[in-house]
Amino acid sequence: MHTSLTKLIPLLLCSIALTAQATPITGQVNIQAGSVVLNPNHLGAVTNVAGSWDGLVTSVEGSYPSTLLGATVTYKPFAVALGNQPITSLWSVVDATTGFSYSFDLTSVISIIQTGSNLFMNGQGKLWSSNPALSAAPGMWSYGINAADGTPTSGIFSFQSNNVARVPDGASTLILLGVGLMGVAGIGRGFHKPSFMR
Repeated sequence: MHTSLTKLIPLLLCSIALTAQATPITGQVNIQAGSVVLNPNHLGAVTNVAGSWDGLVTSVEGSYPSTLLGATVTYKPFAVALGNQPITSLWSVVDATTGFSYSFDLTSVISIIQTGSNLFMNGQGKLWSSNPALSAAPGMWSYGINAADGTPTSGIFSFQSNNVARVPDGASTLILLGVGLMGVAGIGRGFHKPSFMR
């Protein structure tokens, strides 16, 4: 029985160390009211969306703190095209209260709906934060622009964007379950010794 416990202790310490790591980002952040220039300047024909510096965080959930509300978001330019489109920090924002930054790396655009008065895009990538308590997580990105006539006279459209974390379990539950089952099996062996060992 003593040997079983000595084997079990390192496994328990390992599982505790795994649970003490940073937590993956969860929840979502919404960005609105930003202005952006399209090229060409019509929703039905646009092939490129220029960068913007005046989007605002309008709602947050999960790992995103409420201190981000009203913070200014920087958006990099991107193409209106399906497929791989790796852009590091497609959008980024800094929490003025904590100094931590949050961003999204786009890897690919998976759907586009484009009409004369609307542009809706969805993509996937990774959500990041400089907060050491949070680790990067896979995320989904959506982006939308609409205008009744498709071409505003100012040449500037407003947009809204939403990002949602998709967090897998990371197998920590399975590891903890396995350690627990090994412990139960080890304790059970101590009680049921074969008759030739008695």
